[in-house]
Amino acid sequence: MSGTDFSRTGRGTRLHSVAAVWESTGFPPASALRHAEICLTLADHDDRVRLISAMWANHGFPPADAVQRAEICLILAAPTPSAVTRNRIERRK
Repeated sequence: MSGTDFSRTGRGTRLHSVAAVWESTGFPPASALRHAEICLTLADHDDRVRLISAMWANHGFPPADAVQRAEICLILAAPTPSAVTRNRIERRK
């Protein structure tokens, strides 16, 4: 995916927003970005909250905190309605 595609879909923005959540807890940038990519990949999974909160729990966060951080990541990972609309228009061309 080119940089233009990232800008067009907003995926790059979502990726960096989720990475910022991981960085804010002390993860180095590369690790935060890797965790953010996993979150974006899991965002459409049926069991997404459990899977992402397990990632946080594996890093020592208490269960309630892990679930809350997972929910924040998923909110930030969700495409904006305008991005979804743009993607549909692009596919029709």
